[in-house]
Amino acid sequence: MTELEKIAEGREAEIFAWQNGSVLRLMRSRDAGQAVASQAIAMKAALAAGVDVPEVRGTETVDGRPGLIMERIDGPDMLTLIGKKPWLIFSGARIFGRLHAQMHQTEAPADLPNLRERMRRRIEGSKRVPPELAEFACSHLDTLPDAGRLCHGDFHPANIIWNEDRQSIIDWSNVARGDPAADYARTMLMLRLADPPPGSPLPLRLLALVGRRLLIRFYQREYRRKRTLDGALVERWDVPVMANRLEDGIEEEQPKILKLLEERLTASQRS
Repeated sequence: MTELEKIAEGREAEIFAWQNGSVLRLMRSRDAGQAVASQAIAMKAALAAGVDVPEVRGTETVDGRPGLIMERIDGPDMLTLIGKKPWLIFSGARIFGRLHAQMHQTEAPADLPNLRERMRRRIEGSKRVPPELAEFACSHLDTLPDAGRLCHGDFHPANIIWNEDRQSIIDWSNVARGDPAADYARTMLMLRLADPPPGSPLPLRLLALVGRRLLIRFYQREYRRKRTLDGALVERWDVPVMANRLEDGIEEEQPKILKLLEERLTASQRS
């Protein structure tokens, strides 16, 4: 580990420079071997379908931690780039929508995790989801369809590398085989919950609010141009998607999501 050059990191993995124009995405957990295998399978399927993702070049274990070797793509992520050049929000949102729709056209390999089953396990085993809300979310899952499309599981602008030549989808840790409406609902939830850091000045907060609305509007428009979307089905996925998001443990989002879930539960009890 001391000989590797770290170039980036996230909650689940660290990225190190590797030989021959590659990077090593090294998982923090030693128990993430199956997750690495799923990432490789999904990224190969996406690339074969014409979706822009880094080329997978192998796997490696370092200090007991599993990792994925893949093509190195230099450049800022879409969120960072738009933050520096706000006028790119229109083209960025269209790229964002196009990539997501293109991914959802891709048939997922059969050996990827089942999205609906994984969501159920996480909700039922969660200590962050109150029992009443967990039961409510799982009752929704029982009514929702299964499907066999490629679902990223964490599709947001910070997971798109955008340079002069290409826009590539990264961080496939949560990939699954399932209903694209669920994946779309998760992306919409993340976009709507995103806020500037606490203590940000008012002008920045206002700019972020306007930018978020524009990003959502043009993302939705481009997605629908590329792929038919059942809005009612997306709305039905909202409850289990929100409960599943609680288990991610992002503290600043917890009160907002709990409030939304409680409102949906109350509305269902009245109807």
